[in-house]
Amino acid sequence: MQPYPILLSVVVPLRNAAGRVRALIEPLVVELSAHVEDFEVVVVDNGSDDGSAREYADLVGEGGLPNLQIYRLIREVDFEIAVWAGVENALGDYVLVLDPLNEDLSFLPQALEKISEGVDLVTIRNTTPKPMSGPERLLDRLFRGAYRKLVGVDLATEGASCRIISKRVVSFLMEQPKPALRYRALPALAGFPKASLDYPGPRAAKDQAGLRTKARRGLNLLFAQTMLPLRLASALAITGATLNLIYSGYVILIRLFKADVMPGWTTLSLQQSGMFFLLSLVVFILVEYVAQMLVWTLEGPSYYLAGEHTSTVMTRRSRLNVEADRKPALKRAR
Repeated sequence: MQPYPILLSVVVPLRNAAGRVRALIEPLVVELSAHVEDFEVVVVDNGSDDGSAREYADLVGEGGLPNLQIYRLIREVDFEIAVWAGVENALGDYVLVLDPLNEDLSFLPQALEKISEGVDLVTIRNTTPKPMSGPERLLDRLFRGAYRKLVGVDLATEGASCRIISKRVVSFLMEQPKPALRYRALPALAGFPKASLDYPGPRAAKDQAGLRTKARRGLNLLFAQTMLPLRLASALAITGATLNLIYSGYVILIRLFKADVMPGWTTLSLQQSGMFFLLSLVVFILVEYVAQMLVWTLEGPSYYLAGEHTSTVMTRRSRLNVEADRKPALKRAR
């Protein structure tokens, strides 16, 4: 099979991979050499603290591997941010994001075939289940279900971390205010030609990220894609204001139609209900203001051109005589 005539960038996020860096990267170089005409491997070291920096230096030195770019982050960041650091610095016509601990390149011929059909985004899902404990698997399902209900995105199929994206998609992401977060749910949010691909691949041992880290990543992803939490707070605030207003009316009715009201009860009740009414109203206004500010802050460009085509025949060109008029003018000037 002829190699595909493209420059393919492969972004590889790694952390604390001392002793196995070369073993993880070298098979990728061999596979890529056989399938594409040109490639680069962009390794993002996500704040490793195991002394793997020397191994990265050896990889790019004499006797190392070809076509490597290595970016070492000062501190550990979320997976999506580490991936975006590599995507943003990739030079290829297409960018493949790959976790070598949980993926291999056995899917590459099929993915390249889909690219040749004009697809800008190929989502690649490893059908081999991840090793998780019972509680982690339950929480994972609950979060995916809640995210699907609130945002309308099925992370199991549309949020796979392994994917190939074109340079047009990268340009689209770079115009977003939070590209790293937009990248995760990109297949469901972008209107580019896309395809999906399932394959059985390898899986590493249990994910080293703790439950707290996963929960924080999940909340960041949820809050970045929906205003529902703010809308819920706004609804509770206006509900509280309405209930306090109703209670104030109830206090006034009791005072008017009931004779044995304890002295001071009416005044105290109206004071409390009035204060809580004003407080709930202030909270409602602040929440709505924050929601609107977030909309303005996180809003991307008004439009994005996915493509542009121009007719090869332009009738107006036959009516233009600017070039013909300029030449005599130039001769006269001389």
